[in-house]
Amino acid sequence: MKKRIEWIDIAKFIGIFFVMFSHFEICPEYLRVFFTPFYLSIFFFCSGYCYKHTDDFPSFIKKKIRQLFIPWLIYSNLNIILSNILSFKHHANGFATEVFRNLLQIRYYDERLWFIPAMFSAYIPFFFLIRSYQKNKNTKSLLFVCTVLALIRKLYKAYMNPQWLPWNLTSLPWHIDYIPTAMFFMALGYIYKNEWEKYLDPFFDLRKEIALTCIYCFLVYFAYFSDIAFPLLIDFLYDHIRHICGLLFIIQIAKKISPNKYVLYVGSNTLLYFCLHNKAITLTETVFKKFLPDLFSSVTGNALLSTAFCLIFTIVISIVLIIPTELIHRYLPWTIGKPMKNNAHTQI
Repeated sequence: MKKRIEWIDIAKFIGIFFVMFSHFEICPEYLRVFFTPFYLSIFFFCSGYCYKHTDDFPSFIKKKIRQLFIPWLIYSNLNIILSNILSFKHHANGFATEVFRNLLQIRYYDERLWFIPAMFSAYIPFFFLIRSYQKNKNTKSLLFVCTVLALIRKLYKAYMNPQWLPWNLTSLPWHIDYIPTAMFFMALGYIYKNEWEKYLDPFFDLRKEIALTCIYCFLVYFAYFSDIAFPLLIDFLYDHIRHICGLLFIIQIAKKISPNKYVLYVGSNTLLYFCLHNKAITLTETVFKKFLPDLFSSVTGNALLSTAFCLIFTIVISIVLIIPTELIHRYLPWTIGKPMKNNAHTQI
């Protein structure tokens, strides 16, 4: 069995922890702006870091269908079925409409588990991008292409009229509009693994890590508290610098944390945790709203209490989800792209 890279699993643990944290309705805004630049981009970065190129596209796409498309298809539709049987929230659309919209995978249009199909879609052009890169090994060209594509996405989001599309959103089916952003971070991960890591690891000492943390916090909270509207190009650069600093921040933390079984387990099962966590979070908040409404209201109105609530129950839920995760690995591994005889955990 291929040995896993521990700091990658730690980085993904941090990412999925904040994904779960963010899905609590009472997640404080001051924390949301802190982890937004890295909590999703770290998964694309890690995917690029772990990417092993092959020129055999049919085998590549079959593997991604098995590892990403089939798990999404199974667990997203299971989510819809469970929601219609035991719903914690009001459903504006019927079962058939929800299934149809889920198949379209248009962001904010009743899609489910959007991040998995977004990654699946991004892998396809990324394959051809890296195949081209392999011919000349021109890192500057690779970064330039990814940056230009990301800028085109920014322009599209800024100037596209959502009324031109039937669903009245700028989002496109199967997250086509998100692909440039995903590929940008995947390319950073790929280049980091193959070129930058050996130079950056010796560069960062304690003082530089503290400086990086201060720079990242400044970039995050300056925009949050000042509420300045930057011109489009400056906003694009500012946003990407903030994301890159966030990634460096998480990488340094992941490489410093001593691994333990809990962190490595969750980090090596982020696919299943992404599929399973939402219902557990919704159930938790629903129970508090129904049986302890005064307490929940008090927690909601206090930033520190809401932070403590989200933190405690994110940890609790991440521990509880070990049970269904183990059951799936034991009895339904094919739902996450694994054969019955293989108990290795899935990476995304």
